[in-house]
Amino acid sequence: MKSGKICTPRGAREGLKGSNRLFDGGIFMGEQMRDVVAEQRYNRRWLFGAVAGPLLLGVVAALWMLTIADRLPTELATHWNSENEVDGYSSLWGMALMTVGVAGGTGALISVMAMISRGQSSLLARVGLGLGAAFAVGLTALMVAIVAGQLDLVDISQAKLSAPVMAAGLAVAAIVAALVIWRYRPGEVDRTQDPAVVAMNANVTAADAALAVAGREQAERGESLRIKVSLGPWAWLLSLGVGAIVAVSTYFIFPLLALLGVVVAALVWIFCQGVVVIDPQGVRVLASGFWKIMPLDWPGIKGASVEEIKALDYGGWGYRMHGGSIGFIMSSGPALVIEAGYHQKFIISMPDVASAGTAAALANGYHRIGNVKK
Repeated sequence: MKSGKICTPRGAREGLKGSNRLFDGGIFMGEQMRDVVAEQRYNRRWLFGAVAGPLLLGVVAALWMLTIADRLPTELATHWNSENEVDGYSSLWGMALMTVGVAGGTGALISVMAMISRGQSSLLARVGLGLGAAFAVGLTALMVAIVAGQLDLVDISQAKLSAPVMAAGLAVAAIVAALVIWRYRPGEVDRTQDPAVVAMNANVTAADAALAVAGREQAERGESLRIKVSLGPWAWLLSLGVGAIVAVSTYFIFPLLALLGVVVAALVWIFCQGVVVIDPQGVRVLASGFWKIMPLDWPGIKGASVEEIKALDYGGWGYRMHGGSIGFIMSSGPALVIEAGYHQKFIISMPDVASAGTAAALANGYHRIGNVKK
């Protein structure tokens, strides 16, 4: 089926004569018409817009604040108590940075998380992306309304939120959300297995295959295997980005709460890399080399295989729980998949197909010989 064309029943086709409206390059009424390459390109464009759009909006709003600095008080009111009295303040630069970091950054983060969920639910991804866009516009409007309400103000205690600006911002946020939900139509995630992964899986699951035999011999000798997995440079970006958003957003609630950003950044960093260990005791993952997660002993393991996975199917990267599966997902690609009791699956990303095959062969070797360390 060619990309960009719509196939409809004959009766419906008659009703569409003369209409040349195509939805997002080939999706109509939920039908996927893009090929794999076109689908990837489509989502990359939306991902770029989901991140760049909110951040650019925040930057524009911050620049506007700085251009009217001579018309604003030295210290800006940022918070009002239950009696509508000003009880929180910020410098103009602090307000500008908060606009970019909180309004733009949070909106971008929500949008990205929504797009990550498209493998689980197209509708959830569309609604979430619309919510992220609305959140970015609405929060930016709030920051602008706070500043606009203090233009040419002499007594800061009289500061008020600019109602017209806030109302206009909320209206625009609702329109933007509706447009995004309408226009974003993700297709099915391509789950075709790489031939190299299929071949490797056959080599570790067939009892008489060369790699399976080698794994069983290693297990009989009681050998162990350690494989490092990591998000790589993205670990820094993810941990620092999430930590910064938490720190900035909590600072203006209560300054000491900003330390939560450091804690969150550290936790994200810990689960962005780890070491997979397979030995006579079982299989386990050591997040950042020390935090033991996903411990499995051999009596509870039914077998291991090699599969090509999509991080989106598990809600993204890191330590994930989805349905009956638990995963340590560092990337899409080859993974060690271990089946355990109660129909559970444990998915561990591997650096490459060869590493996944070696790990699965050794795991199956221990499983077959029943070599369990008491």
